[in-house]
Amino acid sequence: MKGESINLQESATILQQISNVCMKYNLRTPLIKRHFLYNPEHKSMYCWIRKVASTSFTKLFADMKNRPPTRNYYKEVDSLTVRTLKKLQLLSNNTKIFKLLVVRDPFQRLVSSYRDRIADNSKYTAQAWIYTEKIFRLTRPELFHSNTTTGNFQQKVFTSDKRLKIVPTFKEFLVWLLQSSEKDDVHWVQYYSHCAVCNIRYNYVLKLDDYTYGQINYIFSKFGLDKNKVYFTTLGETQGGHTNFDTTCKYFANLTQDIVLKLHEKYKIDFEMYNYNINYYMNCATKKF
Repeated sequence: MKGESINLQESATILQQISNVCMKYNLRTPLIKRHFLYNPEHKSMYCWIRKVASTSFTKLFADMKNRPPTRNYYKEVDSLTVRTLKKLQLLSNNTKIFKLLVVRDPFQRLVSSYRDRIADNSKYTAQAWIYTEKIFRLTRPELFHSNTTTGNFQQKVFTSDKRLKIVPTFKEFLVWLLQSSEKDDVHWVQYYSHCAVCNIRYNYVLKLDDYTYGQINYIFSKFGLDKNKVYFTTLGETQGGHTNFDTTCKYFANLTQDIVLKLHEKYKIDFEMYNYNINYYMNCATKKF
């Protein structure tokens, strides 16, 4: 991680860009109570985004509330949010509350989500259990032909403890994602709609791609925390290793540029709001169309 330097102008520029994009597309992004953690003592609010250091920041809010240690911080969310939507609406307009948003490159987050929630068959995940059948109905319909030798779909694809025997490829996952009409899972939903960025004036945006000690310390100071007394895990690390640009590019190497463009269309508002660039990924795709 880089040093102590911090550029508040960079965050201010992003915040202005968010406002500009909201106006450009006339966006309205409703508040969803469960997406926001709040600590009244520290006058702090944070919108969690899965696969964007959400575990680290949820743990931090749990520590701020002196919650007992737990291995599953997903379950901590309900105890750390506000009680009513009306209360959240009031807090979101309160200029004395420090409001934090954390983002990362949308495509790197998407690959990270795929690796952790679909491809890692060493564990059960709700996403693999729910979406693999939907993916394979599009990409491998032959798996649904049952017989006494191979069994039915569940027997072919899942172990008895609901882990995957057959893992959908990243391309298969995207083929399904791009045509799906159902509400996106929180692991790959767009940032702008998940965190109500057009309805809330955030105070600071942390880009996970190249954050510094200085930025983390700045956030701690705004949270009213002593950096020397807070344990904070390294951001961006998962069991399968950090998903950076090089890792993401390898996954995109099996995609056509046409798929990359369609994927960008799905996430273009996030790309535009936070100044991410699709061109790098177009170069990763080995096939033109």
